[in-house]
Amino acid sequence: MSQQSATYVSDGRKVTYEIFGPSETGPMLILLHGASGPGVLLYRQQAEYFVARGYTVLLLHYFDASGSNTPSDKNYEMWQRAVANLIEETRAKPGWSERKICLLGFSLGASVALAAGSQNVPAAAVAEWYGSLPDVFFERRKGMPPLLILHGQQDRVIPIVNAEQVARLCEMEHYACESHFYPGEGHGFAGSTLTDASQRTLDFFTRNLK
Repeated sequence: MSQQSATYVSDGRKVTYEIFGPSETGPMLILLHGASGPGVLLYRQQAEYFVARGYTVLLLHYFDASGSNTPSDKNYEMWQRAVANLIEETRAKPGWSERKICLLGFSLGASVALAAGSQNVPAAAVAEWYGSLPDVFFERRKGMPPLLILHGQQDRVIPIVNAEQVARLCEMEHYACESHFYPGEGHGFAGSTLTDASQRTLDFFTRNLK
């Protein structure tokens, strides 16, 4: 799997993103890491999974946009703008401008994906794994791309009530939304649950990229 890095500027700060896979064809997927940063093996594994299925994957180092990993309202604002600005960056690149983009976030990164989605970021679909929509974006929501919510019912880090609230919001606002809650699962997926979550996410993206 080919890999390279690039940078762009968001709110005056240089932000890095890693590029996995083919760079000229197929849909694009922006991965948003959790609070431990972009070095966690899971994100490389997910990049490999989607590259093998025809995606170009961009792993966004969104902490670069704030210089901090504190989940404050100010930082969420900078992080979601970093996502929007990366999409704008892709639109300026030869061979990338017409390609559809999906978002996949994990934990804190799922919250960033939801925040960006709530501001009507131009994405074909958003998948969030065990995240939450920050309160300030509940209040300021402008819309949401088609959304997939995956969450463990026994999650004690980000309790499932957060996922249920987002699902209810989607129902209330008539946003396109699918959800699946895994019995007995806590925060983070592994084994057969991870396999299932990856397949559900792929299937969801495939339906919304048509």
